[in-house]
Amino acid sequence: MTRPMRALTARQLDVLKRIADGQSWAQIGTDLGITLGGVGSINKQILLKLGAASSAHAVHLAHLAGVLRRERHGDHAGFAAHVRRGEDPWACTQGCPEGERAYRAERRQHRKEAA
Repeated sequence: MTRPMRALTARQLDVLKRIADGQSWAQIGTDLGITLGGVGSINKQILLKLGAASSAHAVHLAHLAGVLRRERHGDHAGFAAHVRRGEDPWACTQGCPEGERAYRAERRQHRKEAA
């Protein structure tokens, strides 16, 4: 039986997001201005709260619980995800408008070639 998931603090959530993005503990510590031991301590707290056996397991559990969400940017799928969430995709600063323009240009070219 799994333990119920307890809420993470803002700092713990930040560290978990960085782990999910593939940052090393050293990178996380440098970015957040904390020691490697401090990152390890926060990671241990995350594992305990989520009932996880490892950092990878914690990321997995957080995704399943909706605590972390996979966000895609820079292409048509990322643009469409903004639309589904009710956000303005043209306001995205992570490449979604450019990706959508490239997708639309490619589709136009494909239609021209098919005609």
